[in-house]
Amino acid sequence: MTRAEALRKLLAIGALCRQEIENVMGGEPAEVAGAISTLRARGELVYVRDGRQQTFYRLTDEARAQAFGSPA
Repeated sequence: MTRAEALRKLLAIGALCRQEIENVMGGEPAEVAGAISTLRARGELVYVRDGRQQTFYRLTDEARAQAFGSPA
């Protein structure tokens, strides 16, 4: 399983900020950044900002359905 695949499964549970993703996934920040970039390039990941200007990452509805094994 690649880091992007692991991140997809993690974000299928719910949106997380980058620090939370790094804490759960471990490894180097550059590896996490690469997984985020991969999912964004595939159109599976979007980010939203909350009122504190913190960025949260979440899957698109289609990617979330696929992460759980359902067709989009």
